[in-house]
Order: sequence, then C-alpha cells, then structure tokens
Amino acid sequence: MRPVTAVLFDAGNTLMHLDYEFIAEVLRRRGYPTTPLAIRIAEYSAKAAIDCELAPEMATPDSVEGLLWPDEAGQRPSYFAVALRQLGVPSSSMRPLLDALQAHNQESCLWRVVEPQTPEVLGELRERGFTLAVISNADGRVEDDLGRYGLRSHFATVVDSHVVGVEKPNPEIFRLTLDRLEVGAEQAVYVGDVFGIDVMGARRAGLQAVLIDTLDRYPGKVDCPRIRRLADLLELLVREE
Repeated sequence: MRPVTAVLFDAGNTLMHLDYEFIAEVLRRRGYPTTPLAIRIAEYSAKAAIDCELAPEMATPDSVEGLLWPDEAGQRPSYFAVALRQLGVPSSSMRPLLDALQAHNQESCLWRVVEPQTPEVLGELRERGFTLAVISNADGRVEDDLGRYGLRSHFATVVDSHVVGVEKPNPEIFRLTLDRLEVGAEQAVYVGDVFGIDVMGARRAGLQAVLIDTLDRYPGKVDCPRIRRLADLLELLVREE
C-alpha cells in the first residue's frame, strides 16, 4: 500500500458489530435454534448478494438501505433475508422475523458490540499521527452511537449518510469527508466489511481500501488487502512523514 495520512472507517461490522447473541436468541424463541457463529457465517452469503447487486455492470439501487431490509414491494432480497434463508428459516416465517429485527434495530441499534481492542487500536493510530474519520450508511444515529461506546473522540469527523443525503458506494460521500479533513484521496485509506459498498466506493473516489474479513472466508474475488481484526491495521499502516 502507498503511504497514507488519514484512515477512514465504516461503522457497522467494522467499529461496532452486530449483536449476534441477541439475534440468535430471537431466532431461538421463534423456533429456529442457531448459534452466533452460524449467523456470522450466514452473513457472508448476504454480503455476496450485495456485491452482486452492486457489481459494475449492475445498476446501483436508489438506496442501499433497501439492500439491508426488504423494500415495500418486497422484490429485492435483503441482507437479513439472505442470512436468515441460509440459517434455514422458511419463506413463510421470514417476514415476521425481519419485522421483529427491524423494529428492534429502530429502537436500539443492532450494531452495538465493540471489540475490546478497538479503542486501543484507534488510540494507537492517532498516536502515530493518522487522522481518523467515519463514513457510514446509517440512519442518523451513528455519531451518537460512537459517543455511547466511547469511540467518538478518536475521529476528526463522522459522516452519516442519512444526515448528508448520499450513501456509499457513491464516491461523493467519500469526497465530502475528504473535503472536511482537507486531505487528498491519495492520502487516505478506507476500512470496511462489504466489498461492493466499501471497497468499490472508496476506489471510485480515489482512495485505497482495506476489507475487514473476520472469519477469513469472504466470497468471490477480493483484490484488496484483507484483515481479520482492526489490530491488524497496526502492521499494515505505517505513518511516513
């Protein structure tokens, strides 16, 4: 990788992870026993579905939010629908489960688990002189969520797609963030967990990208550096003056 001065992060499943224990309990109570690990594995099928939807030859959807939860027409398979299907949930039971998870997410964000080493990694990157920022496809709450979990102070700026009106992989959300930081695209790297959204979006804006692949099983062709945990960034990134 070429030297950089700024490290930009996705929020969901990069800084704050899904509460797999809670989701497994919801499924168990509704008659579909599973494990947190099984849910994490099923997520990879959901990421593959998003990557197919956002492939260069495909039309970009009007809203990436439609890839997460079912749209009103119910025509597009959503992130959680694909994952639940992989876990053996039949179509007849899919909608009530999705509605329950979506309702809980609206009340209390499902992406709420912070790995113990995350604050230390962010602090070390700042000590090394990197400028840090967050770009998230979110619903207006991400800055407050980062504050709730003690992470907000590490970032020079937080860009929430709901607030600024543009979503990844649109390169404009990356350019907006770089403008706030007064940093050139060639000086920045973006870290996220979905290739079609995070890596492709960053590249379209001229940034380098790193994919976080916690189980080391990301599907398809991944032609960028991969890490399994944020601490791996400390070996990957070296601040040069």
